Amino acid sequence: MAGISDRSFRHICRSFGADFAVSEMVSAKGLVYGDRKSRILLAADESDKPHWVQLFGSEPEIVREAAQIVLAAGADLIDVNMGCPVKKVVKTGAGAALLRKPERAAEIMQALDRAPAIPYTIKVRTGWDHDTFVLNDFIDMAATFNAKALTCHPRTATMMFSGKADWDKLLSIVENAPLPIIGSGDIDDVDTANQYLSHPGLSGIMLGRGTFGRPWFFREIKEFLRDGKSWSPTPELKQKTILKHGELLKEEYGEKIGLLLYRKHLSWYIKGIPGAAACRRHIFTLTDYSAIRKIVNELFGPPHL
Repeated sequence: MAGISDRSFRHICRSFGADFAVSEMVSAKGLVYGDRKSRILLAADESDKPHWVQLFGSEPEIVREAAQIVLAAGADLIDVNMGCPVKKVVKTGAGAALLRKPERAAEIMQALDRAPAIPYTIKVRTGWDHDTFVLNDFIDMAATFNAKALTCHPRTATMMFSGKADWDKLLSIVENAPLPIIGSGDIDDVDTANQYLSHPGLSGIMLGRGTFGRPWFFREIKEFLRDGKSWSPTPELKQKTILKHGELLKEEYGEKIGLLLYRKHLSWYIKGIPGAAACRRHIFTLTDYSAIRKIVNELFGPPHL
């Protein structure tokens, strides 16, 4: 998730039981041509292991070379995004643009499978629009070229994030899939997560927007799977998590940029709290960490040591 799944957020999600935490999308071409900002996105620490880095690109040899750079930097697994519908990605021929060019997608996978093979997964949508259902083709190609898994968000590219993810369509074809299939999209509560995790054709689920302001969602799911009981974080744990997230952002980006990113996350953390709308407007006027810390303590009580 661009602008979201940086090292700080991945650390927080891991602390609540996320088995994997995929990096922000990294430009394959940016890495190959030495772009500093692209290289920074590879930063990880031991809490990130196994480290899963997501690339986007449209040129097979560029994607392969970028994948080699990523592995040399310490990553364990490459994810190639073939489903992102955002215009600035699509116009480069990458992301969801590859759903309209399955032959180019196949060339990218073939390049990654060439000896020495690179461990990789792919992420797709069901097709470009409702008239172009290509998921079966991509599953077959991914299996042919030895991808480790395929993740599908069952919307079309033109839907962006509107409407509903078509899980019925996804689940109808995955039971006999020749490689592990991971499902993603509209997983916002424990019951839905449990329903999909119980499906024999799915090897796992991938959480995205459902974790914004709720990184403890991973633990909610795992506690339910373990003993069938609901779990929710105490106000004290929420407060501790939010403050820790702020410190990690400051450490990763410095105070100025870290603060800007922290305000965005905090606006999600306070969702559902009485007076959140007015508080959110106030948050985006704050210019130092002490002021944000004060807001957090007012909302969740004083720090518990």
